[in-house]
Parts: sequence; C-alpha cells; structure tokens
Amino acid sequence: MRTLLTAIALFASVATIAPAFAETSPVAAHDHNAMNHGSMDHSTMNQGAMMSMDHSNMNHGTQPASTATVYQGTGVVKAWPDTSVTFAHQPIPALNWPAMTMRFGLSAYKGSPLSVGQTVNFTFIQSASGYDLISASAN
Repeated sequence: MRTLLTAIALFASVATIAPAFAETSPVAAHDHNAMNHGSMDHSTMNQGAMMSMDHSNMNHGTQPASTATVYQGTGVVKAWPDTSVTFAHQPIPALNWPAMTMRFGLSAYKGSPLSVGQTVNFTFIQSASGYDLISASAN
C-alpha cells in the first residue's frame, strides 16, 4: 500500500510540474516559423560544370552482358522461332568447339530475324541460361 501511495504522490508532483516545464522549455519557446530555411547561397555553384562532368569512369553497376566475353562464329540459320535461333556453325576456336548445330537464346539480341538457310556471321555470349546471340548479319 505504501508503494501505491508513493507512486500516486510522484504522479501528482510530475503532473503539476509538467505544464510549468512545457511553458519554460527552450524547445517550446522557439518559433520555428520565423526560421529562414532557404537562405543557402547557390549562386557560387557552377551548375554548368556540374552538368558536364565526365562520368565515364564511374561504376554504374554494369550489366552482365557488357562484362561477358563476346565470341564470334559463322554458320547457317536452321531455325528462328521467337525465343531462340539454331545455327549449324563452323568450329569456334576461342571455345575449342568443333562444328556443330546448336541453339542460342535471343534475350540480348536487338536485330531482326534472319531467314532459314542464310549463312551468317554472329556474335554471342555465355549467360546463366546457356548462350545468347548478340548480333547476326547475313554473309
């Protein structure tokens, strides 16, 4: 019971002090509306120079395709459905590949489909899903 009375007395004293403290608190006394938040002088900044800065050496999180080794081949288009192309290609020495027929993904390819039977020069990269065509042009 004594603890309860002590707690009530403490609460009563805090309740009477709190309003007085709020009225005299340095934080409560400040008028933040009178502050000038736009007084920073930007006239000395050379904004033209900032817009023309050379960013070419910055790492912008390059795409995996730009860091992958690009391989070259020559072959004949055997099929060109929507998501892949199949070439019967000549040996590709950079990969120690013999001549073979294989499929390449088109997720990185930005050109137009070529006709079945055309002989083409092509470039490709290795990706997580296999090999992706980068470019292809008729011979």
